[in-house]
Amino acid sequence: MKTIKEKTFRINKVRMGEEYWELYPKGEDKPILLRIKDVYGMLPPVWKFPWQSHELRLKYLVGKFIVYAEMDGLVLFNIPESKYSDEMKKELARIKKIEAEYAVFEKEYRDSVKTQLAEYLPKVQAVADIEDEIGNLPVCWSRYLKMFLFMQYGNKEEQQRLFLLYWLVIIANRLYKRHVDVESSLSVVFAAGDLKVKNFATDELSEELVKQIEEKPEFRNDRAFALYFEIKQELNRVLPPAPKRLEVYLVQVIGQLLEAYAYDAAELHCKRPRDFWGDTTNTDNEAYRYMVCEMKLPQFSSLIVEKKFTVDEIERFNSRL
Repeated sequence: MKTIKEKTFRINKVRMGEEYWELYPKGEDKPILLRIKDVYGMLPPVWKFPWQSHELRLKYLVGKFIVYAEMDGLVLFNIPESKYSDEMKKELARIKKIEAEYAVFEKEYRDSVKTQLAEYLPKVQAVADIEDEIGNLPVCWSRYLKMFLFMQYGNKEEQQRLFLLYWLVIIANRLYKRHVDVESSLSVVFAAGDLKVKNFATDELSEELVKQIEEKPEFRNDRAFALYFEIKQELNRVLPPAPKRLEVYLVQVIGQLLEAYAYDAAELHCKRPRDFWGDTTNTDNEAYRYMVCEMKLPQFSSLIVEKKFTVDEIERFNSRL
């Protein structure tokens, strides 16, 4: 959890009360309250025509206390931590304690997943002629996997990691085609949002929560959890059984791959060059090359392959294909 969060508003009306400035965001009836004694000078700081709005940027401490305000580029106040109230200090200490405890849990969780993954990798089926198999996939998948094939493909463990990633992509691709009519422009365009709504599996799943979901039959018919069970079913069909914690993690990775691919496929469909009649004017590979920095998959990493490519590496690799 971030201790400081930012928000920006368009302000249409400003009123001065006894203790607070009342700033009314566009389209809202409830005002934002700023203490008069905290604000430097009068509001608004910049004159504008009645039909124009003011831009207000706020920073919130733990999503609750306003510690910084800026309007039309001018700072209204900036409260340093040394001037926080007792209530603010108490809340900040509580959040930092939670974050410290979560950091310990997260390290233990990641370390245990890595250990289980290392033991699991030798069981993953190798893929004969993997370069040819990757080339048979749609361009958004193939370009993503080729980066690891050509830039990381080295020792036996890296090969097994690539094989595992390939099988997870195969599962995600099957589920994408199951849920999306790839011949329909509208289906492709709206797939990313639709799958994100369905994709409960991309959230951080605790083993306790997973146990509750799997033990209660009513969850299997709940739309919010349907895709989770589909992913799990395909995972167990394609790959060897995994320890529960690793299984849950692999389900999450597949869900994340599925969402990222749906976004990239929509980007490629919508933004590639077309002629007057709507026909494409270049190949899938050419169109993808020009748009690669707007894609999500090339920048996606996981504990399976932790390497996170920089934008320069992505551009340099794709310029050669």
